[in-house]
Amino acid sequence: MPRPLGQALAGPLGGGEATATVSRAHSEIDRLARRIGTHVRVAGAAGRLRPEQLEDLRACLYGLHSVLRLHFVQEEEKYFSLAP
Repeated sequence: MPRPLGQALAGPLGGGEATATVSRAHSEIDRLARRIGTHVRVAGAAGRLRPEQLEDLRACLYGLHSVLRLHFVQEEEKYFSLAP
């Protein structure tokens, strides 16, 4: 599996603040994806989504959507602007 862009560019850019924001975003994306995965497993075992899952699952999905939108903008601003 290829390394995330922030990790791949940490060496050439010297790491630090240039990649720290993106790395934190990757951690949050991973955290939210794992929570969504847990909801999927619980729902699969029960044969359906449980009512008590709905609020947290919805929050995870909206949160992931927001973090991804911000993350892609940050990557474009920080990394793609370096391309010739």
